[in-house]
Amino acid sequence: MGSLLQTLLGICALREGPQDLPYAPQQLIGVIAGNAVVTYIAVANLPDTGTVVPQVAMAAIFALAFLYGLLALYGLQARFVQSATALFGTDMIINLPVAALTFPLATHGTEDAPGAATAILLLWFWQVAILGHIFRHALEIRLTWGVLLALAYSFLNIQAVQLAAG
Repeated sequence: MGSLLQTLLGICALREGPQDLPYAPQQLIGVIAGNAVVTYIAVANLPDTGTVVPQVAMAAIFALAFLYGLLALYGLQARFVQSATALFGTDMIINLPVAALTFPLATHGTEDAPGAATAILLLWFWQVAILGHIFRHALEIRLTWGVLLALAYSFLNIQAVQLAAG
């Protein structure tokens, strides 16, 4: 597990890529589960989020489908397990501080906790950069295209989660 965390942190620092992760489907399942728990905590702290479990499930399903669809479009399905592990693992790492920052937002609101809201926004920007980096390596494209795909992914994921929220 230590080497997995080390590689995921390397991906977050844009030093390593999904290709540096082992092909380990069981590890992917564990990372998806860990990410779901952290995401649940982050979302459950926010006011007016509705039922959180369907939203977390929809986010995971959307991420898997989006990634697989992209890889299939490029004929690179063999990279799915490593790329998905990178996507969910780095998301979990970014969502750990986000989960902690949602406590002041839940207690005080965005007006009374502007530092927390700003930090969450900055973490989202970093997450987009990380996703762009993952897409760049997984699809063998330029970083610019990876970041554009990451922005599209983020926007569409939000739409899918809002549909799940009802």
